[in-house]
Amino acid sequence: MESTLNNNSPAITASNSSAASINNPIATTSGNNSSFASLYGVSHSVASAVPVVATVSYAKPFPNISKIEMFGGQNFKRWQERILLILDMFGVAATLTYPKPGSSTDPKHLEIWTHADKVCRHTISSTLANDLFDIYCPYKEAKDIWDSMKLKHIAKDAGKQKFVIDNFYRWEMTDDKDIKMQINEYHKLLEDLKAENINLQDEFIAGLLIEKLPRSWKDYKQQLKHKHKQLSLANLTTHVIIEDTNRKELKVAESKEMASKVHLVQDKFHKQNKRYNNKKPDYKPKTTNSISIRREIVLFVESQVIMHLNA
Repeated sequence: MESTLNNNSPAITASNSSAASINNPIATTSGNNSSFASLYGVSHSVASAVPVVATVSYAKPFPNISKIEMFGGQNFKRWQERILLILDMFGVAATLTYPKPGSSTDPKHLEIWTHADKVCRHTISSTLANDLFDIYCPYKEAKDIWDSMKLKHIAKDAGKQKFVIDNFYRWEMTDDKDIKMQINEYHKLLEDLKAENINLQDEFIAGLLIEKLPRSWKDYKQQLKHKHKQLSLANLTTHVIIEDTNRKELKVAESKEMASKVHLVQDKFHKQNKRYNNKKPDYKPKTTNSISIRREIVLFVESQVIMHLNA
């Protein structure tokens, strides 16, 4: 009986150690602190003070990139930020900054870096359009792909910044386009500036929108400029849309009024013709009456059109 217990004692010991590791996962992974410390240049005393969570094996070891838009050469900074966010969540973003450890590095450290590089390279390559994938596929390390893309596309973005700024300052509002559509265009230009990390103060962009209102809004622009309280862009947009609605309603009312006046003159003309038609067959009306009535209609319509254009 004693021999049986002695023979099984190693198994019991191993079992106990395994149970202890389950009950105290931090203790089982304390050895990883020294690995990360030497890999990223952190002192062992600092690393040992930070508890390391027990390693958990995931069913999907690589990030889910289904929601990341494929990069084809446009909006590099947006794509770059999304890639960094997802790699940072997996704890491997540092691989894009630090090169591969030397041959004298502890094999365990090298294994950690190799896995992180594989995750980064897979994530970047899988979100590239076909033409860019063909270019960067031969690169063996994720850092080389990352550095090359930054060098190329950030320089391209500098030219794009100039293009976006020029579009913003050259944009003007006109009378022949709908005001709401033009305000949407203005907001789109502001979003383009934000995408290039160009942020302007709200008071400035509101004042600039006032200056860009159509020429026919000259009096309204002066009213806005003399307001004691500076309007925000949101409040200004609301004011402009209300003013545009009032202007449209006023034009509709003026058009209806002009049309009713034209109908009155036309009715007068028709009644005059009807009176002439009821006369005897040998009756000949004076031509001057019909000519004067037609001339009256023409002059009235012309005067109303001129008033409408000058309004």
